[in-house]
Amino acid sequence: MRWLRGVERLFRLEFLLLLIWLLVFAVRAGWPIGDPDTPWHIATGQYILAHHRIPTTDPFSWSMRGQPWVTQEWLFEVMLAWLLQTFGFAGAWFLEVFLQTVTVLVLYQACCVLSRGQRVFSAIAASLAVAAGLSFWVLRPQLISYTMFALFFWIIVHVQRGKLKMLWLVPPLVWIWANAHASVSIGILMLVFEVIVSFVPRVGRLDRMPLPSRARGYLLLTAAVSVMIGFLNPNTYHEFTYALLSNNNLMVSSINEWHSPDFHSQYYKYGVIPFVAAVLLLVIIRKKPLPLKYLLYFGGSLALTLVYQRFMPYLAIAGAPLIALMTADWLRGLQRPMRVLRYVYAILMIGAVVDFSTQMPSLRGPIQDHLDPQAYPIDAVKYLKRHNVPGPLLNAYDFGGYLILNHIPTFVDGRTDIFLHKNVFADYMDLQNLAWDAPELLDKYHFKSALLPYGYALTVYLTNSPDWHIVYSGPNAELFVKNQSS
Repeated sequence: MRWLRGVERLFRLEFLLLLIWLLVFAVRAGWPIGDPDTPWHIATGQYILAHHRIPTTDPFSWSMRGQPWVTQEWLFEVMLAWLLQTFGFAGAWFLEVFLQTVTVLVLYQACCVLSRGQRVFSAIAASLAVAAGLSFWVLRPQLISYTMFALFFWIIVHVQRGKLKMLWLVPPLVWIWANAHASVSIGILMLVFEVIVSFVPRVGRLDRMPLPSRARGYLLLTAAVSVMIGFLNPNTYHEFTYALLSNNNLMVSSINEWHSPDFHSQYYKYGVIPFVAAVLLLVIIRKKPLPLKYLLYFGGSLALTLVYQRFMPYLAIAGAPLIALMTADWLRGLQRPMRVLRYVYAILMIGAVVDFSTQMPSLRGPIQDHLDPQAYPIDAVKYLKRHNVPGPLLNAYDFGGYLILNHIPTFVDGRTDIFLHKNVFADYMDLQNLAWDAPELLDKYHFKSALLPYGYALTVYLTNSPDWHIVYSGPNAELFVKNQSS
Protein backbone atom coordinates (compact mmCIF):
# COMPACT_ATOMS: atom_id res chain seq x y z
CA MET A 1 0.00 0.00 0.00
CA ARG A 2 1.24 3.47 -0.92
CA TRP A 3 0.51 5.03 2.47
CA LEU A 4 2.37 2.22 4.25
CA ARG A 5 5.44 2.71 2.09
CA GLY A 6 5.25 6.44 2.88
CA VAL A 7 5.22 5.70 6.60
CA GLU A 8 8.08 3.24 6.22
CA ARG A 9 10.28 6.04 4.87
CA LEU A 10 10.18 7.61 8.33
CA PHE A 11 11.70 4.51 9.90
CA ARG A 12 15.34 5.34 9.27
CA LEU A 13 18.40 5.37 11.46
CA GLU A 14 18.96 9.11 11.16
CA PHE A 15 15.41 9.85 12.33
CA LEU A 16 15.84 7.42 15.21
CA LEU A 17 19.03 9.20 16.29
CA LEU A 18 17.42 12.64 16.06
CA LEU A 19 14.32 11.47 17.93
CA ILE A 20 16.34 9.97 20.77
CA TRP A 21 18.35 13.15 21.25
CA LEU A 22 15.31 15.43 21.08
CA LEU A 23 13.52 13.32 23.68
CA VAL A 24 16.59 13.26 25.95
CA PHE A 25 16.77 17.05 25.79
CA ALA A 26 13.02 17.39 26.39
CA VAL A 27 13.33 15.35 29.60
CA ARG A 28 16.25 17.47 30.75
CA ALA A 29 14.38 20.70 30.01
CA GLY A 30 11.69 19.54 32.44
CA TRP A 31 14.09 19.38 35.37
CA PRO A 32 13.86 22.06 38.11
CA ILE A 33 15.32 25.41 37.08
CA GLY A 34 18.47 26.43 38.90
CA ASP A 35 20.06 29.22 36.87
CA PRO A 36 20.44 32.40 38.98
CA ASP A 37 19.50 34.74 36.11
CA THR A 38 16.34 33.04 34.86
CA PRO A 39 14.08 34.57 37.56
CA TRP A 40 14.99 38.17 36.76
CA HIS A 41 14.45 37.57 33.05
CA ILE A 42 10.96 36.31 33.92
CA ALA A 43 10.36 39.32 36.18
CA THR A 44 11.44 41.73 33.44
CA GLY A 45 9.00 40.15 31.00
CA GLN A 46 6.25 40.34 33.61
CA TYR A 47 7.05 44.01 34.20
CA ILE A 48 6.79 44.80 30.47
CA LEU A 49 3.49 42.94 30.13
CA ALA A 50 2.07 44.69 33.19
CA HIS A 51 3.21 48.22 32.32
CA HIS A 52 3.06 47.94 28.48
CA ARG A 53 6.47 49.53 28.15
CA ILE A 54 10.10 48.54 28.12
CA PRO A 55 11.92 49.94 31.17
CA THR A 56 14.75 52.34 30.51
CA THR A 57 15.65 52.79 34.18
CA ASP A 58 16.15 50.21 36.88
CA PRO A 59 12.88 49.28 38.67
CA PHE A 60 14.21 46.32 40.67
CA SER A 61 17.18 47.23 42.88
CA TRP A 62 17.35 49.74 45.70
CA SER A 63 21.02 50.58 45.10
CA MET A 64 20.56 51.69 41.46
CA ARG A 65 16.83 52.38 41.31
CA GLY A 66 16.00 54.96 38.67
CA GLN A 67 19.41 54.74 37.03
CA PRO A 68 19.60 54.05 33.25
CA TRP A 69 19.19 50.39 32.36
CA VAL A 70 19.61 48.87 28.89
CA THR A 71 17.17 45.96 28.47
CA GLN A 72 18.90 44.14 25.63
CA GLU A 73 16.78 41.00 25.84
CA TRP A 74 13.24 42.33 26.18
CA LEU A 75 11.71 40.26 23.36
CA PHE A 76 12.82 36.92 24.82
CA GLU A 77 11.72 38.05 28.27
CA VAL A 78 8.26 39.02 27.04
CA MET A 79 7.85 35.71 25.18
CA LEU A 80 8.95 33.79 28.27
CA ALA A 81 6.69 35.73 30.65
CA TRP A 82 3.67 35.43 28.34
CA LEU A 83 4.15 31.68 27.94
CA LEU A 84 4.43 31.29 31.71
CA GLN A 85 1.40 33.46 32.27
CA THR A 86 -0.65 31.50 29.72
CA PHE A 87 0.59 27.92 30.12
CA GLY A 88 2.53 27.84 33.36
CA PHE A 89 5.87 26.03 33.49
CA ALA A 90 4.87 24.02 30.41
CA GLY A 91 5.17 27.23 28.37
CA ALA A 92 8.78 27.80 29.43
CA TRP A 93 9.57 24.15 28.76
CA PHE A 94 8.07 24.42 25.29
CA LEU A 95 10.16 27.52 24.45
CA GLU A 96 13.42 25.82 25.45
CA VAL A 97 12.60 22.58 23.63
CA PHE A 98 11.37 24.45 20.54
CA LEU A 99 14.58 26.48 20.20
CA GLN A 100 16.73 23.40 20.69
CA THR A 101 14.71 21.41 18.16
CA VAL A 102 15.01 24.15 15.55
CA THR A 103 18.74 24.33 16.17
CA VAL A 104 19.24 20.59 15.73
CA LEU A 105 17.01 20.26 12.66
CA VAL A 106 18.49 23.20 10.72
CA LEU A 107 21.99 21.95 11.49
CA TYR A 108 20.97 18.49 10.36
CA GLN A 109 19.67 19.89 7.07
CA ALA A 110 22.79 22.02 6.55
CA CYS A 111 25.04 19.05 7.28
CA CYS A 112 23.07 16.92 4.81
CA VAL A 113 23.77 19.51 2.10
CA LEU A 114 27.46 19.77 2.98
CA SER A 115 27.92 15.99 3.06
CA ARG A 116 25.91 15.44 -0.12
CA GLY A 117 23.20 13.46 1.55
CA GLN A 118 25.03 11.62 4.33
CA ARG A 119 22.00 11.71 6.57
CA VAL A 120 23.11 9.35 9.34
CA PHE A 121 26.31 11.17 10.29
CA SER A 122 24.60 14.51 9.71
CA ALA A 123 22.13 13.51 12.44
CA ILE A 124 25.04 12.58 14.70
CA ALA A 125 26.81 15.89 13.97
CA ALA A 126 23.68 17.96 14.62
CA SER A 127 22.96 16.19 17.91
CA LEU A 128 26.56 16.52 19.10
CA ALA A 129 26.43 20.24 18.23
CA VAL A 130 23.93 20.70 21.05
CA ALA A 131 25.13 17.95 23.38
CA ALA A 132 28.67 19.36 23.61
CA GLY A 133 27.33 22.73 24.73
CA LEU A 134 24.53 21.33 26.86
CA SER A 135 25.54 22.94 30.16
CA PHE A 136 24.82 26.35 28.62
CA TRP A 137 21.37 25.39 27.35
CA VAL A 138 19.45 26.90 30.25
CA LEU A 139 16.37 29.09 30.18
CA ARG A 140 18.02 32.39 29.25
CA PRO A 141 18.05 34.70 26.20
CA GLN A 142 21.30 33.15 24.97
CA LEU A 143 19.18 30.31 23.59
CA ILE A 144 17.98 32.68 20.86
CA SER A 145 21.59 33.39 19.91
CA TYR A 146 22.49 29.70 19.64
CA THR A 147 19.49 29.05 17.40
CA MET A 148 20.24 32.08 15.23
CA PHE A 149 23.89 31.02 14.87
CA ALA A 150 22.68 27.67 13.52
CA LEU A 151 20.08 29.32 11.26
CA PHE A 152 22.70 31.61 9.73
CA PHE A 153 24.92 28.58 9.06
CA TRP A 154 21.97 26.97 7.29
CA ILE A 155 21.26 30.08 5.23
CA ILE A 156 24.91 30.53 4.22
CA VAL A 157 25.20 26.89 3.13
CA HIS A 158 22.31 27.43 0.71
CA VAL A 159 23.63 30.80 -0.49
CA GLN A 160 26.95 29.12 -1.27
CA ARG A 161 25.00 26.86 -3.61
CA GLY A 162 23.36 29.74 -5.46
CA LYS A 163 20.08 30.01 -3.51
CA LEU A 164 20.34 33.77 -2.97
CA LYS A 165 16.64 34.08 -2.15
CA MET A 166 17.48 32.59 1.25
CA LEU A 167 18.96 35.99 2.15
CA TRP A 168 15.41 37.36 2.40
CA LEU A 169 15.19 35.47 5.69
CA VAL A 170 18.07 37.42 7.19
CA PRO A 171 16.46 40.85 7.95
CA PRO A 172 13.52 39.48 10.01
CA LEU A 173 15.86 37.09 11.81
CA VAL A 174 18.22 39.98 12.57
CA TRP A 175 15.34 42.01 14.04
CA ILE A 176 14.37 39.12 16.31
CA TRP A 177 18.00 38.55 17.27
CA ALA A 178 18.66 42.23 17.99
CA ASN A 179 15.66 42.47 20.31
CA ALA A 180 16.17 39.12 22.03
CA HIS A 181 19.92 39.06 22.75
CA ALA A 182 22.80 41.49 22.39
CA SER A 183 24.88 39.22 20.15
CA VAL A 184 23.28 40.13 16.83
CA SER A 185 26.62 41.36 15.49
CA ILE A 186 27.65 37.68 15.22
CA GLY A 187 25.12 37.10 12.44
CA ILE A 188 26.16 40.20 10.53
CA LEU A 189 29.83 39.30 10.84
CA MET A 190 29.04 35.85 9.44
CA LEU A 191 27.72 37.46 6.25
CA VAL A 192 30.78 39.67 5.86
CA PHE A 193 33.12 36.81 6.70
CA GLU A 194 31.54 34.74 3.92
CA VAL A 195 32.59 37.40 1.41
CA ILE A 196 36.11 37.86 2.82
CA VAL A 197 36.93 34.16 2.95
CA SER A 198 35.78 33.69 -0.65
CA PHE A 199 38.91 35.60 -1.76
CA VAL A 200 41.31 33.38 0.18
CA PRO A 201 43.19 30.99 -2.16
CA ARG A 202 43.51 27.28 -1.60
CA VAL A 203 46.08 26.30 1.03
CA GLY A 204 47.16 22.66 0.84
CA ARG A 205 44.04 20.57 1.21
CA LEU A 206 42.11 23.55 2.55
CA ASP A 207 39.77 24.49 -0.26
CA ARG A 208 38.69 28.03 -1.02
CA MET A 209 34.99 28.76 -1.13
CA PRO A 210 34.53 30.89 -4.25
CA LEU A 211 31.46 33.06 -4.68
CA PRO A 212 30.14 34.77 -7.80
CA SER A 213 30.38 38.57 -7.69
CA ARG A 214 26.60 38.70 -7.61
CA ALA A 215 26.48 36.58 -4.45
CA ARG A 216 29.16 38.70 -2.79
CA GLY A 217 27.20 41.83 -3.59
CA TYR A 218 23.98 40.41 -2.17
CA LEU A 219 25.73 39.24 1.00
CA LEU A 220 27.26 42.68 1.60
CA LEU A 221 23.96 44.39 0.83
CA THR A 222 22.17 42.07 3.23
CA ALA A 223 24.79 42.78 5.89
CA ALA A 224 24.32 46.55 5.44
CA VAL A 225 20.53 46.24 5.62
CA SER A 226 20.91 44.01 8.67
CA VAL A 227 22.91 46.67 10.48
CA MET A 228 20.09 49.14 9.91
CA ILE A 229 17.50 46.55 10.96
CA GLY A 230 19.57 45.86 14.06
CA PHE A 231 19.10 49.47 15.15
CA LEU A 232 15.31 48.93 15.22
CA ASN A 233 15.28 48.11 18.90
CA PRO A 234 14.68 50.17 22.05
CA ASN A 235 18.41 50.32 22.78
CA THR A 236 19.64 51.25 19.26
CA TYR A 237 23.45 50.95 19.12
CA HIS A 238 23.74 49.36 22.58
CA GLU A 239 22.81 46.01 21.04
CA PHE A 240 26.08 46.17 19.12
CA THR A 241 28.27 47.49 21.94
CA TYR A 242 27.28 45.19 24.81
CA ALA A 243 30.15 42.83 23.99
CA LEU A 244 32.56 45.63 24.94
CA LEU A 245 31.79 44.76 28.57
CA SER A 246 34.22 41.88 28.08
CA ASN A 247 36.91 44.55 28.48
CA ASN A 248 35.80 45.22 32.05
CA ASN A 249 38.32 43.33 34.16
CA LEU A 250 36.16 43.34 37.28
CA MET A 251 33.17 41.75 35.58
CA VAL A 252 35.26 39.23 33.66
CA SER A 253 37.12 38.14 36.78
CA SER A 254 33.98 37.93 38.91
CA ILE A 255 31.33 36.30 36.68
CA ASN A 256 31.74 32.58 36.03
CA GLU A 257 30.55 32.53 32.40
CA TRP A 258 33.20 35.11 31.49
CA HIS A 259 35.97 32.94 32.96
CA SER A 260 38.22 30.63 30.99
CA PRO A 261 37.08 26.98 31.04
CA ASP A 262 37.92 24.84 34.04
CA PHE A 263 39.23 21.74 32.32
CA HIS A 264 39.27 19.88 35.64
CA SER A 265 35.47 20.03 35.86
CA GLN A 266 33.46 16.96 34.89
CA TYR A 267 31.72 18.79 32.04
CA TYR A 268 34.92 19.85 30.31
CA LYS A 269 36.93 16.75 31.17
CA TYR A 270 34.40 14.21 29.92
CA GLY A 271 32.30 16.29 27.52
CA VAL A 272 34.06 19.20 25.87
CA ILE A 273 37.62 17.84 25.60
CA PRO A 274 36.54 14.56 23.93
CA PHE A 275 34.32 16.51 21.52
CA VAL A 276 37.07 18.94 20.50
CA ALA A 277 39.62 16.14 20.29
CA ALA A 278 37.30 14.04 18.10
CA VAL A 279 36.67 16.91 15.69
CA LEU A 280 40.37 17.78 15.42
CA LEU A 281 41.27 14.11 15.00
CA LEU A 282 38.81 13.78 12.13
CA VAL A 283 40.32 16.84 10.46
CA ILE A 284 43.88 15.53 10.88
CA ILE A 285 43.49 11.88 9.87
CA ARG A 286 41.10 12.40 6.98
CA LYS A 287 42.92 13.31 3.76
CA LYS A 288 39.82 14.79 2.13
CA PRO A 289 39.78 18.43 0.97
CA LEU A 290 38.27 20.68 3.62
CA PRO A 291 36.67 24.09 3.10
CA LEU A 292 38.88 26.59 4.87
CA LYS A 293 36.02 28.66 6.25
CA TYR A 294 34.58 25.86 8.40
CA LEU A 295 37.98 25.24 9.96
CA LEU A 296 38.23 28.98 10.65
CA TYR A 297 34.78 28.98 12.25
CA PHE A 298 35.79 26.13 14.53
CA GLY A 299 39.22 27.53 15.29
CA GLY A 300 37.87 31.01 15.99
CA SER A 301 35.14 29.65 18.26
CA LEU A 302 37.71 27.50 20.07
CA ALA A 303 39.95 30.52 20.65
CA LEU A 304 37.05 32.55 22.06
CA THR A 305 35.97 29.65 24.26
CA LEU A 306 39.45 29.32 25.73
CA VAL A 307 39.19 32.96 26.81
CA TYR A 308 35.47 33.12 27.70
CA GLN A 309 33.71 29.82 28.32
CA ARG A 310 30.33 31.35 27.44
CA PHE A 311 31.25 30.78 23.76
CA MET A 312 31.24 26.99 24.21
CA PRO A 313 27.82 26.48 22.52
CA TYR A 314 29.04 28.32 19.42
CA LEU A 315 32.12 26.09 19.33
CA ALA A 316 29.91 23.01 19.47
CA ILE A 317 27.68 24.26 16.65
CA ALA A 318 30.72 25.20 14.55
CA GLY A 319 31.96 21.63 14.90
CA ALA A 320 28.90 20.14 13.18
CA PRO A 321 29.89 21.07 9.58
CA LEU A 322 33.37 19.65 10.09
CA ILE A 323 31.98 16.35 11.39
CA ALA A 324 29.57 16.13 8.45
CA LEU A 325 32.23 16.92 5.85
CA MET A 326 34.78 14.49 7.28
CA THR A 327 32.31 11.60 7.56
CA ALA A 328 30.46 12.14 4.27
CA ASP A 329 31.72 8.88 2.76
CA TRP A 330 31.21 6.70 5.84
CA LEU A 331 28.72 3.83 5.87
CA ARG A 332 26.38 5.33 3.31
CA GLY A 333 24.70 1.97 3.06
CA LEU A 334 23.03 2.71 6.41
CA GLN A 335 20.81 5.16 4.55
CA ARG A 336 19.18 2.37 2.55
CA PRO A 337 18.12 -0.14 5.20
CA MET A 338 16.38 -3.38 4.41
CA ARG A 339 12.67 -3.47 5.10
CA VAL A 340 13.16 -5.57 8.21
CA LEU A 341 15.56 -2.95 9.61
CA ARG A 342 12.97 -0.25 9.05
CA TYR A 343 10.61 -2.11 11.35
CA VAL A 344 13.38 -2.55 13.90
CA TYR A 345 13.89 1.23 13.80
CA ALA A 346 10.12 1.68 14.17
CA ILE A 347 10.10 -0.50 17.29
CA LEU A 348 13.03 1.43 18.72
CA MET A 349 11.30 4.75 17.99
CA ILE A 350 8.16 3.60 19.75
CA GLY A 351 10.27 2.36 22.65
CA ALA A 352 12.01 5.73 22.89
CA VAL A 353 8.67 7.55 23.02
CA VAL A 354 7.32 5.15 25.66
CA ASP A 355 10.47 5.58 27.75
CA PHE A 356 10.15 9.35 27.34
CA SER A 357 6.62 9.23 28.70
CA THR A 358 7.85 7.42 31.83
CA GLN A 359 10.93 9.63 32.36
CA MET A 360 9.32 12.98 31.64
CA PRO A 361 8.76 14.99 34.83
CA SER A 362 5.47 16.77 35.40
CA LEU A 363 5.15 20.14 33.67
CA ARG A 364 2.04 21.21 35.56
CA GLY A 365 1.82 24.25 37.76
CA PRO A 366 3.41 27.69 37.82
CA ILE A 367 7.11 28.38 37.47
CA GLN A 368 7.50 28.69 41.25
CA ASP A 369 6.74 24.98 41.59
CA HIS A 370 9.65 24.12 39.33
CA LEU A 371 12.46 26.13 40.90
CA ASP A 372 15.33 24.17 42.45
CA PRO A 373 15.25 24.72 46.24
CA GLN A 374 18.99 24.04 46.34
CA ALA A 375 19.69 26.94 43.96
CA TYR A 376 17.38 29.61 45.37
CA PRO A 377 16.78 30.82 48.96
CA ILE A 378 13.10 29.85 48.75
CA ASP A 379 12.45 29.29 52.46
CA ALA A 380 14.53 32.30 53.50
CA VAL A 381 12.52 34.58 51.16
CA LYS A 382 9.27 33.19 52.59
CA TYR A 383 10.53 34.16 56.05
CA LEU A 384 11.62 37.55 54.77
CA LYS A 385 8.17 38.29 53.34
CA ARG A 386 6.30 37.09 56.44
CA HIS A 387 8.33 39.05 58.97
CA ASN A 388 9.19 42.69 59.37
CA VAL A 389 12.84 42.44 58.36
CA PRO A 390 14.36 45.91 58.07
CA GLY A 391 16.11 47.16 54.96
CA PRO A 392 18.14 48.01 53.04
CA LEU A 393 19.04 44.39 52.34
CA LEU A 394 22.49 43.11 51.37
CA ASN A 395 21.98 40.06 49.16
CA ALA A 396 24.29 37.56 47.52
CA TYR A 397 24.71 38.14 43.78
CA ASP A 398 23.25 34.74 42.85
CA PHE A 399 20.18 35.36 45.01
CA GLY A 400 19.33 38.64 43.28
CA GLY A 401 17.26 37.18 40.43
CA TYR A 402 15.04 35.21 42.80
CA LEU A 403 14.53 38.28 44.99
CA ILE A 404 13.44 40.31 41.96
CA LEU A 405 10.93 37.62 41.01
CA ASN A 406 9.52 37.96 44.52
CA HIS A 407 9.37 41.79 44.35
CA ILE A 408 12.15 42.33 46.90
CA PRO A 409 14.56 45.16 46.01
CA THR A 410 18.14 43.98 45.55
CA PHE A 411 21.55 45.42 46.26
CA VAL A 412 23.05 43.56 43.28
CA ASP A 413 21.79 40.92 40.88
CA GLY A 414 22.58 39.26 37.55
CA ARG A 415 22.14 42.48 35.55
CA THR A 416 25.81 43.08 36.24
CA ASP A 417 26.41 45.94 33.81
CA ILE A 418 24.09 48.32 35.65
CA PHE A 419 26.01 47.85 38.91
CA LEU A 420 29.36 48.66 37.34
CA HIS A 421 28.36 52.30 37.76
CA LYS A 422 29.03 54.07 41.03
CA ASN A 423 31.32 51.14 41.99
CA VAL A 424 28.38 49.19 43.40
CA PHE A 425 29.53 45.88 41.94
CA ALA A 426 33.14 46.50 43.00
CA ASP A 427 31.95 47.25 46.52
CA TYR A 428 29.82 44.11 46.51
CA MET A 429 32.80 41.94 45.54
CA ASP A 430 34.83 43.49 48.37
CA LEU A 431 31.99 42.65 50.74
CA GLN A 432 31.56 39.11 49.47
CA ASN A 433 35.29 38.38 49.72
CA LEU A 434 35.67 40.30 52.99
CA ALA A 435 38.27 42.71 51.66
CA TRP A 436 39.98 45.17 53.98
CA ASP A 437 37.25 47.78 53.45
CA ALA A 438 34.29 45.44 54.02
CA PRO A 439 33.41 46.78 57.52
CA GLU A 440 33.41 50.33 56.17
CA LEU A 441 31.18 49.31 53.24
CA LEU A 442 28.64 47.77 55.62
CA ASP A 443 28.31 51.23 57.17
CA LYS A 444 28.51 53.11 53.85
CA TYR A 445 25.35 51.47 52.48
CA HIS A 446 23.56 51.43 55.87
CA PHE A 447 22.67 47.75 55.55
CA LYS A 448 20.11 46.60 58.12
CA SER A 449 19.82 42.99 56.92
CA ALA A 450 21.72 40.50 54.79
CA LEU A 451 20.74 37.34 52.88
CA LEU A 452 23.83 35.23 52.22
CA PRO A 453 24.72 31.60 51.45
CA TYR A 454 26.91 29.47 53.64
CA GLY A 455 30.62 29.55 52.89
CA TYR A 456 31.07 33.22 52.06
CA ALA A 457 33.76 34.94 54.10
CA LEU A 458 31.22 37.67 54.80
CA THR A 459 28.76 35.10 56.16
CA VAL A 460 31.36 33.89 58.65
CA TYR A 461 32.18 37.49 59.58
CA LEU A 462 28.55 38.44 60.28
CA THR A 463 27.97 35.20 62.20
CA ASN A 464 30.74 36.16 64.61
CA SER A 465 30.05 39.91 64.69
CA PRO A 466 28.48 41.32 67.86
CA ASP A 467 26.66 43.88 65.67
CA TRP A 468 24.63 41.26 63.77
CA HIS A 469 22.47 38.28 64.63
CA ILE A 470 20.88 35.45 62.63
CA VAL A 471 17.09 35.50 62.41
CA TYR A 472 16.74 32.61 59.95
CA SER A 473 18.97 29.71 58.96
CA GLY A 474 17.79 27.55 56.09
CA PRO A 475 19.14 24.78 53.87
CA ASN A 476 21.20 27.09 51.67
CA ALA A 477 21.04 30.60 53.13
CA GLU A 478 21.14 32.61 56.32
CA LEU A 479 19.29 35.83 57.03
CA PHE A 480 21.05 38.36 59.26
CA VAL A 481 19.67 41.49 60.91
CA LYS A 482 21.78 44.26 62.34
CA ASN A 483 21.32 44.94 66.04
CA GLN A 484 19.40 48.14 66.66
CA SER A 485 21.98 49.53 69.04
CA SER A 486 24.80 49.15 66.51
